[in-house]
Amino acid sequence: MHFWKFFLLAMLGSTAVAAAEPVTFATRLNAKFHHERCLSCHQFNSPQGRAYGSHRSRYLCSQCHRREVIGLPANSEWMAPNNMDFTGFTPAETCRLIKQRIGADPTGQKLAHHLLTDGRVRWALDSGMTPGGQKQAVPGGYVEWKRDVEDWIRDGMRCE
Repeated sequence: MHFWKFFLLAMLGSTAVAAAEPVTFATRLNAKFHHERCLSCHQFNSPQGRAYGSHRSRYLCSQCHRREVIGLPANSEWMAPNNMDFTGFTPAETCRLIKQRIGADPTGQKLAHHLLTDGRVRWALDSGMTPGGQKQAVPGGYVEWKRDVEDWIRDGMRCE
């Protein structure tokens, strides 16, 4: 057998094995959850958070973060709840926190709804626009995010 045929067969075989590997939170989503755009809201009440010490008043957000600037509806609850700050968490800890907060939803549909349709998440993925100008959006944008979230949920929302 020619070397290139052997090489091609070996590569095809390794691709099939890799494709069969289940998607885990750590491999596809953790870096995105810990991206600056996601942490802008998820660290809101944390001393490590950007909003905590960089604004005159953290609770007058709508004066600058208006719909025409960032695209979110006026008076929308754009910061994450206190119990959703995963600053400093490992991939497994972040994953477990997220799954714990969605409650008794083994299908992941409640989580998928938030991650795939919520305007705040779409802002982080598509725009990142702030009163100070365009900020870096989450790498891969919505298309890659949607694929990763759907694959992770389909494969059982594995944390390890």
